Amino acid sequence: MSYDVVALIDGRPSYQDVLAGMMAAGPDWLVRDVSDGAVLQLCNPDGVPLASLEAPILIQVPGEVERLLGPELAGVPTPVWWAEVRANPQEGGPELADRYAAELVKRLGGQVWKPAPPPFDPPTGPAGADVAGGNNA
Repeated sequence: MSYDVVALIDGRPSYQDVLAGMMAAGPDWLVRDVSDGAVLQLCNPDGVPLASLEAPILIQVPGEVERLLGPELAGVPTPVWWAEVRANPQEGGPELADRYAAELVKRLGGQVWKPAPPPFDPPTGPAGADVAGGNNA
């Protein structure tokens, strides 16, 4: 499952804005375009994709951001540009995605939406077993 981040930005991102976001994500990543340039992938030196940067989409319908991302974003005014990043949950992908989205918001205004962290579900064992760790001997 991927780690998805959405930058809801006030202005249309230029090529310079996208490049600045990519540099903020990290200057050492390889870049590959897919889907005829609609998606840019940031890859590690071995060519493994760490994050996919989707082309920004203009959202013009009032309430659409709330419908897609939840009631906590009910106040997002439209029109707004939606720039989505899908990252590999390992290998630093989430941090890379967060830095890219934060740079777009810093340059153009807006806010970043991140998924809620998964609930903590501690391991369970047989009744009376100490599963907190360590040796029960």
